[in-house]
Amino acid sequence: MTRFITHVQAAALAALMAAAVVQPAAAQTRAATIIGIVDADRLLAESLAAKGVRLEREKYASTYQAQVKDMETKLRTEDQELSQQRGVLAPDVFQQRAQAFQQKLADFQGQVKEKQDRLDYSFQQAMQEIGNTIVTISGEVAKAQGITTVIARNQVVYADPSMDITAPILDRINQRLPSVKFQDPATLQVQGAPGAAPAPGVPGTAPAAKAPPAPAKK
Repeated sequence: MTRFITHVQAAALAALMAAAVVQPAAAQTRAATIIGIVDADRLLAESLAAKGVRLEREKYASTYQAQVKDMETKLRTEDQELSQQRGVLAPDVFQQRAQAFQQKLADFQGQVKEKQDRLDYSFQQAMQEIGNTIVTISGEVAKAQGITTVIARNQVVYADPSMDITAPILDRINQRLPSVKFQDPATLQVQGAPGAAPAPGVPGTAPAAKAPPAPAKK
């Protein structure tokens, strides 16, 4: 059964944070390095915007899953009916109908993948906005506290709890970005031609949903 992925890929934003080393301009003249730690996983789990993005994605995924399930049922029924006609139809007529069915199945598989790609891309865009905001606010909090470098929590083996600045960052994120617009995947302008796969390198990409297996050849 085809399944649309509904979980949030926290590793994507964690990777974004891991790659972002925030160095406030005012701190560049200091000789000492003062490090702050940010728990990106916590920000994804607890920020209002990230929660909203998860909820929106799950709504679309549930709707798509229901549509896919309904279509799969219809295709299985049509496949069974076609198999029953094998002995009563002329060979050339049966072959034409079998080929038409295979094309319908291929079209369905393409539609499933396109829906998944578009849903992933909408998710990516929303999470990218949250990620950018996290990086910006991390710099602001670091500057206010005299911190020269900010590192993602998953990049260090141990850090003194006093170095963690996740809480004030979370507070600012919830105030500044309480929600993010989740674009309708059906109308989203994806890079390239309509229905094209998401552009590579955008955080949050999920594997495309697996299409149902093709029926046995007629």
